[in-house]
Amino acid sequence: MKLDFMEMLNRKINSLGLFAPCMIGLLDEGESLSIMAMPGGDETVYFDGTRDKDYQVQINAKSRDQLNCFDALTRIYQELENLDDLPSKNGSYEFQKITTRSLPSLVMQDEDGFFIYALSISAKITIYKGVT
Repeated sequence: MKLDFMEMLNRKINSLGLFAPCMIGLLDEGESLSIMAMPGGDETVYFDGTRDKDYQVQINAKSRDQLNCFDALTRIYQELENLDDLPSKNGSYEFQKITTRSLPSLVMQDEDGFFIYALSISAKITIYKGVT
């Protein structure tokens, strides 16, 4: 069974009606939002194969208008920190909570005039045995 946490997180972010659709992976060429799993995060493995994982995620925003980026990332972290549940569609994980690791910050302005902002969050989830 495949872990569907990133898909469910992406779906939640897209339900917020932000300035651009969010996708898993890299930012698009134009106005865009994206989420990427990052390395690191504590993990506790139990005898039955269940794992408690602090899943590190970076959320990126790209726009020619800095306010689009800042407002979208601020709305995302406020929504996610207050989330009670983010259920798995296939039963691969159980959601516990999301905390903000760093507030929205400017990463760069590219040669085409797009501002790129990033937000780091940590999601605490329980991953069930046999999930990849």
